[in-house]
This record gives sequence, structure tokens and C-alpha cells, in this order.
Amino acid sequence: MFDALLRMQLGPIIERLAEMEAEIEDLHRRAESFCRIGICQSVDAASNTCQVSHGGLLTPAIKFFNPSAGAQSESRIPTVGEQCLLFNYGSGESGAQSVALFGLNSDRFPPASTVPTLTRRVHQDGSESGYDDASHALHWLNGPAQFNGSRESLELSIGPARLAMTPQLITLQLGAVGLSIDASGVHFSGPLVDHQGRVISP
Repeated sequence: MFDALLRMQLGPIIERLAEMEAEIEDLHRRAESFCRIGICQSVDAASNTCQVSHGGLLTPAIKFFNPSAGAQSESRIPTVGEQCLLFNYGSGESGAQSVALFGLNSDRFPPASTVPTLTRRVHQDGSESGYDDASHALHWLNGPAQFNGSRESLELSIGPARLAMTPQLITLQLGAVGLSIDASGVHFSGPLVDHQGRVISP
């Protein structure tokens, strides 16, 4: 009789404890799927979406972050194989309510710079740009065209042509032909100097 009374009194408490245990397990599961590391598997640039694998799962087409998306807008399409942080803001299991934040380096895509003061961007065709705020040096490279500039000097070269400048001197050189400007005037060098088709060199 006492056991039956005890079970009757404790029954609702035991049921509530079982419900709370199920709720806690569900919260744990949702928390684990809220933020994960993923890898881009496909990209649709036209719709600005991608599919991301995480563990053994694959998201449907989801949006990815861009550097900015307002009155000032900048786009950067992720690369297949690039790592990302996957935010499952809906906490569902399908991944449909997720967004991908790219920019995590990996062995396949190492950092473009390991110098703390150097901000550098490298494109897949080899073009690059960078600025080092410690040396105040700006660098830009695109095939045969190259620009290096700082507060003390600058240099621009396109193939064999080269332009250099310091606070006191600007020079443009292409092989044996050159132009320099300094405080004393403009100076030409080379076998031939003409103006509108008229030779003015001796």
C-alpha cells in the first residue's frame, strides 16, 4: 500500500524528469549543429549560393557572406574546396537555414601573408596586391606590369619599360631611351628625340 502511494506521488515527477531529459538532449543536439566547420562543394555565382559538406552531410544551396553588402558592396565568390564556418541559425538538421562564412585557411589554401603588418591579396592567375603599413610600401603585380611605391620612392615597370621616382627625381627608362625630371629641368637620353615627328636631338 505504501509503495503504491509512493509511486502515485512520484509518478508526475518522474514523467517531468523524463521530459526534461529529452529536452536537454534536443538542446545539446541543436547546439552541436549550430556552428560547424565545413568545406565548399559547389558554387552558383549567379544566385550567390553554395553547398557545403560538414561531417557526412551536405547542405542545400545556402547563402554565403560577402565582405560587404549595402550601399557599398563587394563580392567574393568562394572556391570549391575552401573551408568555412557554417552557421545553422535555424538549428534544423537539413542545413537549409544556414549561412557560410568563408576565409578559413587550410593546407590547400594557405595564408597569403604571414607578416603581421602586410595586407596582401593574391588572385589565382598570379596577380597580387599588398600594403605593408610598417614600411609604408605598396606593391601591385599583374603579369609584366608591376608597381612598387612607398613614402620615399615609387617604381612602375611594364615589361622592359621602367618608371622610378624619388622626392628629388622621376625617371622613365625603356632600354637605352630615358626621360628624367629633377629640380634643374627635363632631361632626355637615347639615340633619337623627336617632337611631333620632328627630330630635335643632334
